[in-house]
Amino acid sequence: MIEQSRDKALQLCARHGVTVRPYAGGWWLIGQQINRVVGELAGLCASDLSPLPTTSR
Repeated sequence: MIEQSRDKALQLCARHGVTVRPYAGGWWLIGQQINRVVGELAGLCASDLSPLPTTSR
């Protein structure tokens, strides 16, 4: 079951142009406007791939 969820997450990342690399027991998501480390790919959704809002100080 978890492998299927990971496969779906990898397909989602590929559709959004996000590269997935293993990183220190987790996964590093790298793409245009995204540079994030997650602990598990299973359960990843499209909103997780959107850039985080930034504000000026």
